[in-house]
Amino acid sequence: MKNFFSRFRTLQWKLTLSYTWVTTAVAAAVFLIIFLIAASVIGLFIPDVATAFQPVLRPVNAQIAEFLAQDPPNLDGLRAWLDSSQQGDEFQVESSSGVGVSNVRFSDVLFAAVVDPAGNLLALEPGDNLSQPVAALLFEEALPAYEQALLGESDPELVTAVHPETNDIFVAVPSFGADQELLGVFFLVMDLPSGNSDVFTANTILGILPLLFIIFALAGGVGTIFGFIASRSFSRRLRQLGQTAESWSQGDFSAYVQDESGDEIGQLARRLNQMAEQLQNLVQTRAELATLEERNRLARDLHDSVKQQVFATAMQLGAAQTMLESDLATAKTHLQEAEQLARQAQQELTGLIQELRPAALEGKGLGEALRGYAADWSRRTSIAADVKISGERPLPLQVEQPLFRVAQEALANVARHSGANRVTLHLAWQDDTFTMTISDDGQGFDTEATAYGLGLSSMQERLAAVNGRLATHSMPGQGTQLTATVPLQS
Repeated sequence: MKNFFSRFRTLQWKLTLSYTWVTTAVAAAVFLIIFLIAASVIGLFIPDVATAFQPVLRPVNAQIAEFLAQDPPNLDGLRAWLDSSQQGDEFQVESSSGVGVSNVRFSDVLFAAVVDPAGNLLALEPGDNLSQPVAALLFEEALPAYEQALLGESDPELVTAVHPETNDIFVAVPSFGADQELLGVFFLVMDLPSGNSDVFTANTILGILPLLFIIFALAGGVGTIFGFIASRSFSRRLRQLGQTAESWSQGDFSAYVQDESGDEIGQLARRLNQMAEQLQNLVQTRAELATLEERNRLARDLHDSVKQQVFATAMQLGAAQTMLESDLATAKTHLQEAEQLARQAQQELTGLIQELRPAALEGKGLGEALRGYAADWSRRTSIAADVKISGERPLPLQVEQPLFRVAQEALANVARHSGANRVTLHLAWQDDTFTMTISDDGQGFDTEATAYGLGLSSMQERLAAVNGRLATHSMPGQGTQLTATVPLQS
């Protein structure tokens, strides 16, 4: 289960899920916006429909006036006319000439009525209880419009009303006589189709939920597919960058990122390729410089030791050859001296060869490697060497190797220049620092008056490569002490 969920932490799935959420959210927002706009349009449209009844029902004015203008009013004719006008689901109003018919088409006409200016029922259809008050027939929102109609008001906005819950509509039409006196009011109540009043009811919301779920599913599916396809390319290109970087970390700078696109990842790939090329050139240059430095050091060591010893050996052999016939004993002495010089030259060559072999550290720690090297050096140079170790623990190879080289260089300098009888190497591991101290009891030198030679400069450069430093303390006649300090990473 853990491995199953771990795949969703990859960049490809993160981008895919982002596309899914965004697409679903946008689809939901668009759906809700359309739904709200539609509800608003319906809400604005219904009152307009109510006021639109006025022109349709105005022919009623003339019909009512024919009956109410008589003296006395023809109530039986009015009631018969009202009864014959409402037929089924269609309310029909016919002019006095019998030419035109106005049809009000809605789902149902609940009732129609005619009242006199005092508000008394003159005709009611359906129903025959004319003694009941008109207020009992109307819903509360229709009462102001009804009262305005009794005052002779004919403005559609004032004599029309809609029930906020049932959407029943009330429409009133005042009827006037020849001298514009109010003869009566015709009004009706009808059932309209559902408007915005029930848009947000529970039934409506439950009704749109399946559609909303379908929209979410479609939008989420499309977003997931598109996000997976789009992110797959990004993920593949980033994996290629990672694989190439892994090759570089292993020293293989011949690997290049193959990405020719013009976007940010393509630009990053080209810059990384340039960086790899520059690093390759830098590594090659540093290797060449290191090789040159090692050759110069080897040439200097051969010049200072082996060459001089070989020259002295040749001189001793020449002297022996000259004295062979005249003084055999002296010739023998020169041969013995030449033999000793040849043995010293052999020891020097052996030391140089060992310095060229970093294998001294293979399978050993720094302390053990320096113990063995110091013992061999002591046998070659006849200078006593002690190695003291405190708090020993493993060091990284990239730290051990420069420290081993520094110790080699320091012991070589002791053998060449110090005239010492004893050397002490102290290796100390602290919590965050390693310290190597090399002390001799030789002739010493003035550190201020004497310029640093190639050997000390080489040691300082080796330590600087591992963020270390070298301190030199020496005085004439009091020996020399070198202290190499390297920080340890926790």
